Order: sequence, then structure tokens, then C-alpha cells
Amino acid sequence: MTTTPTPTAYRWRQPRLVRGWEPVQLIGRLKILAARDGVELPKTYQLIRDIYLWEHHRADLPAPVASLLGRIFDGPNPFATGPVQHLPMKAARTRGR
Repeated sequence: MTTTPTPTAYRWRQPRLVRGWEPVQLIGRLKILAARDGVELPKTYQLIRDIYLWEHHRADLPAPVASLLGRIFDGPNPFATGPVQHLPMKAARTRGR
């Protein structure tokens, strides 16, 4: 008898899912805050990709997105304990390496 492994828990995805938000709803909130602060965000398709990779623990977020995300999930840190202090930043991308 074979057993199937249990699915990986994507803890960074849970705060969005608990609120019942689709990725585009989260991105909409990011865009609203960015416009208020005068922060330029990547194109929507890039944000969708970045958030997907981040939620699935495959890449870190760009610093401006991480900062805005910390404000959206204000209150208890959904990623650890205590208030949101720091979210991972994305390392420089290298293509073809």
C-alpha cells in the first residue's frame, strides 16, 4: 500500500485565503496603497507572478511589494509572531544561469 505525501502548507498564502481574496484582489489593494505613497509597482502580470512564486516559497518579493504587503496584513504578523517587521526581499534575477 502506498501513501501519498501530505501537501505542503503554504503559510504565506494563508493570510490572503483567510480573507477570501483572489490574487487580483490583493494586487488591487497593493496598487491602491502604492498610488497613495507614490510607489511605482511592476506591471500586473509581473505582480501576479511574483505573488504566486512568493506564496509557494519559490522566490522573495521585491522590497516595495513586501513593504506594502506588510501594511495590508497589518496587525499580528501572519508569517511569524508579533507585528510585521520584515518580509523577504527578492534577490537579483539572473536569466540563463
